[in-house]
Parts: sequence; structure tokens; C-alpha cells
Amino acid sequence: MIIRQIEARDLIEIAKWEREISKISFGEEAVTDLSFHLHKLEKAMIRERSGMLVLDIDGCAAGWMWMGFRMNSVTQETYMQFRSFYISEPFRGTAGVDKLFEAGILFAKQRGVQRIVGHVHVHNLPMRTLYKKYGFMPTHLTMEYSECGVAGEKEHD
Repeated sequence: MIIRQIEARDLIEIAKWEREISKISFGEEAVTDLSFHLHKLEKAMIRERSGMLVLDIDGCAAGWMWMGFRMNSVTQETYMQFRSFYISEPFRGTAGVDKLFEAGILFAKQRGVQRIVGHVHVHNLPMRTLYKKYGFMPTHLTMEYSECGVAGEKEHD
């Protein structure tokens, strides 16, 4: 089990994972077009490859973490954003999960950032649990309203 940077051979599989992440995060509003995610990853590899980490088990991608530098437009503070984290189903609950997440935290610390931000959908309990395990604290809550009542729920007769 190793952690390495993304390679071109990983793109199709990771694009599928990004599509799954989109479904988890955005439900019916998710972008499910595989070519969209593939193009997004190809573009990102040009400028953010160092923060695109793959959990490699026996030569195959088993998990994925994408981190990027951001800057607060008001304070000019730089911070690290955890953009994506995904573990393929056979490897969920294994030591690989922690190894990949810890590699992301180390990556951020080595680059001197003082803060790491990760966004997670309120219903994504496994990711919320992982963040909590590593000492992440909730700081913002997004509230939504839709004409059908609670965002994402449909009215019943």
C-alpha cells in the first residue's frame, strides 16, 4: 500500500469516483457526465497535481484525495481545501483510509498552511466521522429552502 500522485492511467477510475462524490454531495443536481469529470481532472492535473493523491494497493487505485490551495479574498490567508476524498468499496474501513487521510494532512503541513478546510454534505456520515476523528470542527452550516419544503424532499399527498 503506497500513496502516490495521480497518473494518467488513474483518470477514468477517478472520474467515476468524482461522479459518485457528486451524487453523494448534490443528489438530483449532481453532474453525472463522466466526460465532464474527466476533463476537470485533466485540467486540474496541470496546476494541482501535487495535491492529487492516490491510495495504490497492488498497483491499482483504491482511493483518492484531492487537495488544493485557496486564499481568503478578504484576509489573504492561504489555506488548504480538501476537495475530494474517496475510497473504493472493498477498501473502506481498512488502514488505507487513515493512511490516505493522514497523507493529506501531512501534505498540507509540509506546505506551511495553518488551516485545512473540508466541505461535506450533511448526510455523508462516513466523511463527517472521518473529519471528526482527525479533529476537524464544523464552522459553517448552509441552510436551504425550496418551494416543496425541506430542500431535497418532495411533498407527499
